[in-house]
Amino acid sequence: MFGLGFWELALILLVAFLVLGPTRLPQLARSIGKGLRDLRRASEDLRTSIKDPLDEIRQPLEELRDELAQTVHTVGSEIEREAARPSPEEQQEIEDRRREVEELYAQAAAEEDALLASSGAESQKQEPSAPAPAALPGPPAAPAPPPLPDDLKKGVS
Repeated sequence: MFGLGFWELALILLVAFLVLGPTRLPQLARSIGKGLRDLRRASEDLRTSIKDPLDEIRQPLEELRDELAQTVHTVGSEIEREAARPSPEEQQEIEDRRREVEELYAQAAAEEDALLASSGAESQKQEPSAPAPAALPGPPAAPAPPPLPDDLKKGVS
């Protein structure tokens, strides 16, 4: 309390007792207590008189803030949906590109079928009527040379 310790308070009370005397000291304590009580009551009344009007202003502002936040969220969601949806021109462009890709796939498949058909016809034309002669066995392979000893490997490298 006010940075005063026990001994400081005791010294102040002793000096007050000696100066005021035993009759006036209780009256002084009562008047100080009453003054502090009145001061607390006045400060609480002042705090209440300021806080109540501020609360009356704060409540509509908070409601307005919440409503505005909800509106911003709704508008933001709508903008995101609209941005994700392609425009009619973009949708037409997508459809045109899709058709072009499908046509290219169809052309590639037709060319692949034509290539397979032509390679199948050529392989039937080129088949020999007589079987190819079997390969004759050649001379046996020479055995691999033995590995070099370690001391010779060092000298060779």
